[in-house]
This record gives sequence, C-alpha cells and structure tokens, in this order.
Amino acid sequence: MYLQEVTLTGFKSYATETVVNFKSGIGVIIGNNGVGKTNVLDAIAWAVGESDLQRLRCQQYGDLFFSGSQEYPPAETARVALTIKLGEDKKAPQVKLTRQARRQGTEEFFCDGAELTAAGYYQKLTELGLENVTKTVIRQGQVENFLQLGPADRFRYVKALFNEKVDGGLIGRINAHFKNFLSILVPEGGGELFLVDTSGEPGLAVEVVFPGKGRKNPLLLSGGEKTICSLAANLALFEELQSPFYLLDEVEPALDWIYHHHMQQLFKKLARNRQLIMITHLRSTIELADTLHGIRARRDGTSYAKFYFDMDERILRAYQCCC
Repeated sequence: MYLQEVTLTGFKSYATETVVNFKSGIGVIIGNNGVGKTNVLDAIAWAVGESDLQRLRCQQYGDLFFSGSQEYPPAETARVALTIKLGEDKKAPQVKLTRQARRQGTEEFFCDGAELTAAGYYQKLTELGLENVTKTVIRQGQVENFLQLGPADRFRYVKALFNEKVDGGLIGRINAHFKNFLSILVPEGGGELFLVDTSGEPGLAVEVVFPGKGRKNPLLLSGGEKTICSLAANLALFEELQSPFYLLDEVEPALDWIYHHHMQQLFKKLARNRQLIMITHLRSTIELADTLHGIRARRDGTSYAKFYFDMDERILRAYQCCC
C-alpha cells in the first residue's frame, strides 16, 4: 500500500486545485523557503484524521483555508483528496479518501465518492491501516523533541502514543528497532532504551555509545550526534506503530557527510516496506528519491506544483541547485 496522489484545493496556500503524485518508495519534495512544501504534509495529515490545529501549524480554524490574494478570492471550502494504491501491481485497486471543510465549521467525508459520517470515515482509515499515519510525522526542527523529554515525560509520551499499557514487551520491541537503526547510523556505536523508576514514577531512559566515547545520555552529545540518536528513536517508535508511510520534514540539517551517508542507507532499508515522503533542501537526500516534486509560489504567494519526475541519473545530474 502507498500514497499515490494528493489533491489540494483551497487548503492553506493552495488557492487552485493542485495534484502531487507519488510512487512507492521515497518521494522527495523540494522548493524555496516559504513556498508551501510543508503544507503538502499538513494536507496529508489532515486527510488521514489530524484535527489538532497546533499539529497542523494553525492558530485558528480559519488558517486551514486559503486566505485570499490579489489574484484569488479567499476559499470558502478546503478539500484534500488522497488516492491510496493497495498494491504495487498496476492493476491493484485504489481507494480515494476525501476530507472537506467549510469556513462555517462543517465537514464532509468521502470514500470513493460516497459520503460517510465522520465515524465511518475514521473507521475506513482504520480498516486501511492508516490510523497511525498522524503519529508518524517528524516536523521541521522537532526531531529532537522525544529525547529532550525527561524519563517520566518520555514514558508518558510513549503511553499516549500507543494508547496502551507500557510494559517490558513494548519497550523491548521499540528498543530492538532502536538498536537496529543505530547499528546503521552509527556502525561502531550502540544504544539502549530501557524502563527506570523515577521517584516512584515509571520512566523511560536512553543511553548511547559513540566511537571513542563512553556510555552517555544523548543530550550530552554534539548537535549532529543528538540528531542521529533522535532520528533512530523516532523511527523506532514509528516502526512499532506500523504506519504504511512516514512524513519527514527536513530531519537532516545538523548531520555531516558521514552521517548523511549512513542515514541514506537507513532510509533505503526502510523504504523496502514503508513509503517515505520527505521535504529537503539537500542533494544527499534528493539522491534517494524515487520521485521528485517541485513546489513553487506565484507572485501573489499562492503555491503550485511546478514539476514531477521519476528520478533517474540524468535528472540528478541536471539538478544543480539546493532549493
């Protein structure tokens, strides 16, 4: 299963209908700062059930709607449609999910053109295995948030994320993913996630080992090392959630060339079983793309999709800029 197409109309900076297509594997979105790249990820998250305005980068409900410009009037309706392909074969069936909101506060939900109740729509998301997509998002600048928490808060975060009892079995599985990912990102290092007692409260501790350094709390490491550990920890949680695709917004800026190379290896491995939709400015990430998507802004600030490529060596050689 993978996300094949996103259609945005009246959503945030997208005044006119905009279509972004994907293949399975790794889809990379590029564009200058402020052109609306992250709004594509917001649209996907919204269409699969996210309603927390803060997580959608909105201060108020009206921020979901295109606000108007010299060329286009304000949108009264925001609509996002996702086409989900249920297999790799060309003849594999598709499902089209649509969430639509109106400024007065009403919402409508559709599956393959048939209107559903909100409860019916969320049930359909669960049936398709999409109920955890909103939990497998790393926002720009937030990759380190999980490790910045104290052990007790980290435990509570995991409990809320999985909506179940946090026991040794769950933590053992997450820890196995964490160790596996660190072995790729830091081949000569290691790490562990484990339960601790914090003044009578359960906690979740993290310790890592980098080459030439002893066992440490990752918050004592350098910026790039923190990012590597945080990326491994987040992806370990994501793997246990088993979402079919992950949404990653500029997770790599603090990394040097060596860590970028290791990160590429990890993302290639993940993409065998998961679709990764990534926003980046960096060529080393663009090299991973199965599909490349360019987002641009018109003179009035409205967003549009400028190009879509099936990535190949010719396109990569022609790609000279970093935006």
